[in-house]
Amino acid sequence: MQRVPRLSKPPNMPEGVLAIINAIGNSARTEILRHLSFRAMSIPELAEAIGVSPSQILRHLAVLEDLDLVTADHPRGSRRAKGRVVLWETNHSRAEEVGKIWIDYVTGRHSPDSVQDQ
Repeated sequence: MQRVPRLSKPPNMPEGVLAIINAIGNSARTEILRHLSFRAMSIPELAEAIGVSPSQILRHLAVLEDLDLVTADHPRGSRRAKGRVVLWETNHSRAEEVGKIWIDYVTGRHSPDSVQDQ
């Protein structure tokens, strides 16, 4: 199978759309969102379910959290306490909003201003 070359950022693509594509265009992140949509899970549980290391899960969660696609039961800055188990969930309403932004963009139903700050 021939590999398709990776494109750099198209010049007219809004930053918000690019951030969405970077976040949900990754199969591990999509699986994380899917698993967390069923129930809250910890990083070790996600690592086992997805089949990647906990450190990789943590990096993926950071990307998803930056777009508000996941939420944790402890705020940033208070998660590292010894023995603390942090549970993560998919932010369903934000996932639906992000999906709509992506659909509107790829179907030409967006205005550039509507996705710039997403």
